[in-house]
Amino acid sequence: MKTINCHNHFHIGDCVETLHYLANVVEKNDIFFNFACDPNYHFQLNEMIRDYSDKIKLVANTQIPSDSIETWIAGYGDHSNINNNSVQLTGYLDQATAFLIHWTRISQIIEVNCPFITKNDLIYNQKILSEDCSHDKTYDYLFINSIPLSGQLPSYSNLECINFINSVINNNKTIITTRKMENVPCTLDYNLSIVEIAKLAKNVRNVVAVNTGPLHLCMNKWSLSNINNFTIWSTAETFGYGNNFKTVKTLKEINENNF
Repeated sequence: MKTINCHNHFHIGDCVETLHYLANVVEKNDIFFNFACDPNYHFQLNEMIRDYSDKIKLVANTQIPSDSIETWIAGYGDHSNINNNSVQLTGYLDQATAFLIHWTRISQIIEVNCPFITKNDLIYNQKILSEDCSHDKTYDYLFINSIPLSGQLPSYSNLECINFINSVINNNKTIITTRKMENVPCTLDYNLSIVEIAKLAKNVRNVVAVNTGPLHLCMNKWSLSNINNFTIWSTAETFGYGNNFKTVKTLKEINENNF
């Protein structure tokens, strides 16, 4: 069996994207991956790849072998070109298309067929995500309001978050957040991991999300069939998995007409 070393020094969302790719590669190829990343993420990431432990091993990113492959989407200095190509192909900054371009390139580097042919193939498909969430309550809104760590939303505002939450509540809708704010329910109250948050996404009607770690796994094939609206809070980018995906630059764009 061929062994490939790869690494990602960045945040948990970046690592989740990598592991999604690796899991789909090993399903079609006789390959073993050592994936080096921040050890603080290992507990949650190992949960994600529970069914791939014989083909993927997480290791600390303290000593990277010289032959290790960089999996970060901006790791080769051509992130701007990837984004420009995404805009040319779709007419907007579609991160799904950007990742499709990226993983096609990585597949060429490691000499395998890319497991993703179209961007819809990127929708998360790990079987663990089909299971029931340990917190089985349903909500009108899942608000992924975790603070982004890569500066992708310079306009992030606590006050804007609070005003949005109050708007939801004032419209007699229920909401759960991923970062504790005031007295509304939060995934932290129930010790939900990113995998459990993804399972919870099957039990909500709408998702409003900063493009950050917990978001990615929520875009799985079991949740997307149930979610009415998937709104990305971003200056520009979205994930073009369907007509129910949209981008807002400010939460004020989500008003009573959206509820």
